Amino acid sequence: MDSQQDVTVKNWDGTWTYHPRVKVRPESVEDLIEIVTDPVRFPSPVRPAGSMHSTARMNGDDDGGTMVDMTAMNRILHFAGDTVTVEAGVTHGELAKALRARGLQPYITTEIGNTTLAAFACAATKDSSFPDGYGQVSSYVVGVRYVTPEGEIREITEESDPQGMQLFRSSYGLFGLIFEVTIKVHPTMALSVRHYSLSLEEFRKFFPIYKARGYAVMYYIYPYAKRVVVELRKQHPDVKPTSRIRWQYRNKFWKQYAPAIATWIDTKIKNPKWRASAHDAVFRLQRRLMVLLMRYEHSWPHAQIITYPRKPKVFYLFSMWSFRESDFFDVLDQYCEFCIAYEKGTGFRCNLPSVGYSICRDCEALFSYTWEGPGMSIDPASTGGPEWEEFLHAYNDFCSERGGTPLFNQTPFLTREMVRRAFGARLQKFAAARAERDPKERFLDQHFRDFLS
Repeated sequence: MDSQQDVTVKNWDGTWTYHPRVKVRPESVEDLIEIVTDPVRFPSPVRPAGSMHSTARMNGDDDGGTMVDMTAMNRILHFAGDTVTVEAGVTHGELAKALRARGLQPYITTEIGNTTLAAFACAATKDSSFPDGYGQVSSYVVGVRYVTPEGEIREITEESDPQGMQLFRSSYGLFGLIFEVTIKVHPTMALSVRHYSLSLEEFRKFFPIYKARGYAVMYYIYPYAKRVVVELRKQHPDVKPTSRIRWQYRNKFWKQYAPAIATWIDTKIKNPKWRASAHDAVFRLQRRLMVLLMRYEHSWPHAQIITYPRKPKVFYLFSMWSFRESDFFDVLDQYCEFCIAYEKGTGFRCNLPSVGYSICRDCEALFSYTWEGPGMSIDPASTGGPEWEEFLHAYNDFCSERGGTPLFNQTPFLTREMVRRAFGARLQKFAAARAERDPKERFLDQHFRDFLS
């Protein structure tokens, strides 16, 4: 296996920089056992890494430790009934492509195709929920095989240990190095999609109707105009998918053109009022184009997945908090006022629309962001920079004060108090389970030590 000493590693967009003592790229389970059982060559903490697409700091301490790049273990192993078993480094995009060839699809075709299945298995991901479904991919993971801190190979399944799986789905690599994942899949269903531009009041009024009619609801938030574009999705199990072209245009826009336009405006237009007016004009055009053009009939669900370049020239960053559905529309009103007031006070505005998802109740993972009931998220987005990071600190305070729930891997700059307020006794339960499984702290880095201590 490839091994490097004292390297500098950045995550996919360059926001986070790591300086592991050792970076290693295993190709087999035997390699993983060697890594875990040799603390001299591979010092603690031992932290796994996949696509490194998390917006929070997830892959090790600032200095020292061992970063385990799992991307060389990337085989799709076997299909069995309504499940597929893959190695840890297989990406969501690769799996979806293989499933499509067999007339299958994941239960959740979340947007980011770079994410590895090991990350899906033990970290939080999100998408809008279809009726009676889940919002996080890990909830559909029914089994994992992993290497323990002692170098032993273990297997845990939903059938044999449902409570253990509940813990593992939120373990973030702190229980062991996952090398094999089994996830549920189902036959491909054609997807219809519609977009509607609404005021905040209209969104509040129509949302119960959308749910009653069985739609999965995603939405783009334009806080400075106090409007949303609602994306309604519905599955059609008895219809053959026929189209994907419009998804390709949509993916190209959010992957490249939208952040490029926003970056150009911020770079070229120096006058703050003119710059804000330019962003407002682009946002108005976005809303109209989505309603007019982004209408899909019987499309391939796999086509909505986007694979991002490893070192993009332009990109968008995001953060995420979920709120109880019963409180959400009041929080949404307050969020728009918060963004407007923050711009007035600091001159900074998010140069991309915020995004959100309607998510069913999900208790399959201990750190689920809809543990207590259905939720709806608010995910600000931007092309980044120091002012964006300062905004996120203020946004975290805003959300925590309103009872929001964050994601460890997609909500940067969390504090210990925010985490305790959001998860309460669940945090204590997880801390005890982690200490029992890894008493010598082979996998525990400072990022999680701060939260769990």
